[in-house]
Amino acid sequence: MKIAVTGSSGKLGRVAMRVLKAAGHRATGFDLSASTYGDPTVRLDCSDFGAVIGALSGVDAVARGFDAVLHLAGVPMPGATADEEAFRINTLSTYNVFSAAARLGIDKVVWASSETILGLPFAEPPEFAPITEAHPLKPNWSYALSKLLGEDMAAQFVRWHPAMAITSLRFSNVYAPEDYAAIPAIQADPATRKWNLWGYVDADDAADACRLALEATHTGHRALIIAAADNVAGQDSRALMAEHFPTVPLADDLSGEASLLSSAAAREAIGHAPSRSWRTRCGAAQAT
Repeated sequence: MKIAVTGSSGKLGRVAMRVLKAAGHRATGFDLSASTYGDPTVRLDCSDFGAVIGALSGVDAVARGFDAVLHLAGVPMPGATADEEAFRINTLSTYNVFSAAARLGIDKVVWASSETILGLPFAEPPEFAPITEAHPLKPNWSYALSKLLGEDMAAQFVRWHPAMAITSLRFSNVYAPEDYAAIPAIQADPATRKWNLWGYVDADDAADACRLALEATHTGHRALIIAAADNVAGQDSRALMAEHFPTVPLADDLSGEASLLSSAAAREAIGHAPSRSWRTRCGAAQAT
């Protein structure tokens, strides 16, 4: 496929570009920032609709006729900028990408939603764990609200354009190689990460989820949680919940250090099976 990747210079975007190209896809990167990994990047501000529809219409004789869009551009996390600016950039950029794709007949869009819409930082405990897509959506930040509205927009765009397929990937905290240096501090004080139920996802697994969602065949909108198979605390998940969220009902089959953010739906829908863990990324010394 010919795939337009917005946010291609970001933490996940640069890995997604590599994964897509390795799988034989022709990926073109779009970002406000130049690539730091060698691939050419087309400058694009996704909050400018004219620029977005122009870019997706075609850059040159090669980068045109896109079959799909992977939309990763936007403010990447709460606190990265003022709440109002994060809301404006993320909501407008997502609308512009959906609208431009629909107008141009690009029927497949995969985009980065977020675990934050599930109720993070859980000042109000989750209703059950592991959390699945059935959990109520409770955005508590403007950033999370922008992601919820993105999913709502996706549902309406596929209603307006029945041939479209939009997949919202609710990524947990994406970990690049340099992020694993923080693991010892987290494991020394697990309370510091209860805000997302000790969830994370390796950037390579997140990029694989992007590829699988792009390659899948479906129509309509679907939202999928994307998280590692284990928790980042390195402790028994039931024990963590008993200490920090003692009133939350737990699934009968929860065992060991299994993630409290379930990727079971992603496995069923797109064949995504996260395989990377902090244990292998950090080395055996930290696994004991």
